[in-house]
Amino acid sequence: MQYRIQVLTPEGTIDEVVVDADNETEARQLVSNSGGRIIALRVASAPLIKRRHAFSLTVFNQQMFSLLEAGQTVVDAIDILGKNDRRLGARAVYDALLRELRQGNQLSEAMARLPSVFPMLYVAMVRSSETTGTVRASIKRYMQYQRQVDEIRGKLTAAATYPAILLGVGSLVIVFLMLYVLPRFAAVYEDAGTMRNGSAGFVQWWGAFVQENTLLAWGGVVATLVAMIVAVLHPAMRALAYRRLVATPWVGERIRVLQLSRLYRTLGMLLTSGVSILSAMRMSGDALPAAMRPSLDAAVRLVNEGVPLSRTMQQCSLSTEVAVRLLVAGESSGNLADMIGRVADFYDQETAHWIDTAGRLIEPVLMLGIGLVVGAIVLLLYSPIFDLANSV
Repeated sequence: MQYRIQVLTPEGTIDEVVVDADNETEARQLVSNSGGRIIALRVASAPLIKRRHAFSLTVFNQQMFSLLEAGQTVVDAIDILGKNDRRLGARAVYDALLRELRQGNQLSEAMARLPSVFPMLYVAMVRSSETTGTVRASIKRYMQYQRQVDEIRGKLTAAATYPAILLGVGSLVIVFLMLYVLPRFAAVYEDAGTMRNGSAGFVQWWGAFVQENTLLAWGGVVATLVAMIVAVLHPAMRALAYRRLVATPWVGERIRVLQLSRLYRTLGMLLTSGVSILSAMRMSGDALPAAMRPSLDAAVRLVNEGVPLSRTMQQCSLSTEVAVRLLVAGESSGNLADMIGRVADFYDQETAHWIDTAGRLIEPVLMLGIGLVVGAIVLLLYSPIFDLANSV
């Protein structure tokens, strides 16, 4: 959420800043740490596209890990990073962390006060590592976790980019042919006195309709484009589209495997960091869509009652046969965290293979479909000319 805040600076001037925060308390803390005095605070209008936060957790982890590995203390490392990053939003985060640490609070407590910057999973890992003095190892594990998640996300983005471009360009070509080229052919046939039957009749009818209702035709195209953009950006529409996709037999199963991969990846990371199994399962709910969270809640209740994790995940439809076998092996050997990580690796490999296969199939199918539509329009335009040539 974005907050628009009027601040009285130490120099006596009044500035207005926009802060990304989960709640009003966090927004006030970020601004007050910069030395300003808050005069007014209000919630900014929520944009369709979420603005990227000025503070990058990925960069923070990389730099923090390097400084800790070089022998710097946590306080000194954050102080150095804050002085190096002069951006207002990022500097406010470092100032907030330093203020909490110098008051004697733990790093995890300081991070927990900034939920829009540090996810709950990250805070839990840091909190569990503070008791054993392995903060650096915890940061490294989260870096590996984020790298693996980003790798799958990158594959999905790369696989969807070319079909999206192909579909967009093909749609523009079809709109151009139907709303610009076809009406001009209709005028030619009208002047030539072509009979109003067959393809020539349709061309003349459509051309007359577009010429008489130009604003309506182009307005319909613009309205359709705006509706598609809103549907893609609006959370409720995305949730509806996701539910429809999950309901489809083949695609739905692939999406389910992708979500299970995120679930097991998160579980394995938290268990390796020393978080208890129940806490790890509760926190992993953020990695799942809303439709799958009731199943995870049921799994948490069963594990709390003493049911083994392997049987629980199978009963709650949160595993496959391979995952159940690996979980049973992990429970028998006492190496459950490692086996959960292997389950996530297996799902990632399966997802990557599916993405490659789907990409190879979707691209030629789209090209064939767009080519057929464009070819049909071109044939519709020129077939009356061929008929006239044959009749001469």
